[in-house]
Amino acid sequence: MGNLIKVLTRDIDNNGGNFFLDFENAQPSQSETAVWEEVNQVLTEARVILDDLQTYRGAGEEIRQAIQSPGVERVQEKAWSSVVPLVAKLKTFYEFSQKLGETLNASRHCDEVTDE
Repeated sequence: MGNLIKVLTRDIDNNGGNFFLDFENAQPSQSETAVWEEVNQVLTEARVILDDLQTYRGAGEEIRQAIQSPGVERVQEKAWSSVVPLVAKLKTFYEFSQKLGETLNASRHCDEVTDE
């Protein structure tokens, strides 16, 4: 991971621009393994989160109906039962965004450790 940052932050013109980065077969160094495993786990979870985000439809119509019919218990219950699972989903999205941010910070810190 650190080698990519080294290449991108150095003056490539002095090296003639000749370098090769093998992303497909890259292996983490011993000091990078823990961060690599954490990033890999987050990326695996990201696939599930992205699928959920793509199918997220909201409850706008149910909420509109509940606002228009404040005295109709059945409509209120339908809106509530539509909103509650979506709030749980939004909480999951938020928690994942926090985890993603922490993982990105950890991977940046890993560069500082491996640059020595």
